[in-house]
Amino acid sequence: MAITLRPVGAPTGPGAPTLGAVSAPTSDDGRDGARHDGDPAALRRALAGLSGTDPADWHLVGKVQHALLVVLRAVARQSGPGEAVVQPFAPVSALAPVVSAGLRPSWADVDRDTLSMDPATVPRALTPTTRALVARHTFGPAAPLARLRGFLPQDVLLVEDSSHCLGHLARGEDGEPVADVSVHDLGHALTLPTRSGAAVWVDPALRGGPWHRVLSAALATLPPAGRRKAVAGAVGAPVLRAARRLGAAGSRALTLAASTGLLDLALLPSERAGRVAGEPTLLPTAVLEETLHHLPRTEEWTAHRRSTAAVYRDGLAGLTGITVPRLLEDPKLALVRYPVLLDGPDRAGAVVAALRSEGVPADRWYSPTLFPGPTDPAAFSYDPSGSPVAEDVSRRVVTLQTAPFVTAGAAARAVQVVRSHL
Repeated sequence: MAITLRPVGAPTGPGAPTLGAVSAPTSDDGRDGARHDGDPAALRRALAGLSGTDPADWHLVGKVQHALLVVLRAVARQSGPGEAVVQPFAPVSALAPVVSAGLRPSWADVDRDTLSMDPATVPRALTPTTRALVARHTFGPAAPLARLRGFLPQDVLLVEDSSHCLGHLARGEDGEPVADVSVHDLGHALTLPTRSGAAVWVDPALRGGPWHRVLSAALATLPPAGRRKAVAGAVGAPVLRAARRLGAAGSRALTLAASTGLLDLALLPSERAGRVAGEPTLLPTAVLEETLHHLPRTEEWTAHRRSTAAVYRDGLAGLTGITVPRLLEDPKLALVRYPVLLDGPDRAGAVVAALRSEGVPADRWYSPTLFPGPTDPAAFSYDPSGSPVAEDVSRRVVTLQTAPFVTAGAAARAVQVVRSHL
């Protein structure tokens, strides 16, 4: 069976452009799923099919924090100490690689309509020693990379963080990718229900200059994942559920296991202090195989996320006391969370509590900013007064799940709960 793959957020249906396909033969147990015996080339081909790029330009890394770390370390080595422009409406796990790479965060605010970086606030964040700008797509393909590129000096590397939209590369009016580097999260149950892993695309247009050589060498020479890393990539949801049942003791056990590299968590305690734990490696074979197994269903899950977002969009339209970012009016977007802004933090907290009591998954990505808050604020040099929109949004945000396990009935119940608290 051939499964057509398209970029997350791209149109589907008859006449939609096809960018590639992954062969998904039926496995021995009767399930549809690719069997590639851990072939990295197969995953690179699949990513190229999703994004309309060349497989040779993709590199596979053990986890997304390490992928960002490799890129930003290469930037620091090539250009010297300096700053990387980032946004505070983000998880601290996406910001710790900046600090670990030896760069200083320089803060741009977010746009209320996209919850991604506001280009109008970038000039004030730039300095003579700015080395990179990390443009994060928040919840889906939202960051205006072409506008951000317009503010950057030629020697500043534009890094696209596509953790929330696997296979998406922002493109300019000429149809070409805008970013110099694009980083994609294969794990943490974001686009795929996988546990870990990352992929990095390096723009082939950089060939002939120093960046392509420096970045490609840094990514191509990563060591293979050791046994401990392989174990960390293999254990997942069952371990987390067991630890949660143990309460505080389970939490302490998780922290210890993560600190010793035996467990890979979406957020590690060290990252709240600006330190990415461990050293980057290639993608473990077990994670590679798991990713290949799930990739053929990308289009199916993308369609589910769109339909779930439509339930939220239609059910919450035009209500007083709630604001929906304008970007979410686009029905083509596939979002890993559907964000709504309540009229205050107390109301937002009450809505999440009510949703959870009804068994409806909901959370507050990202409240507070630098979510869930740094344990060492000095490491990030963040002044909240410089990002008033991010601070306001983080106080009022509620994020509704769009994952495949959210049924249409659950989404409708979520709408009812939200409406009852307005």
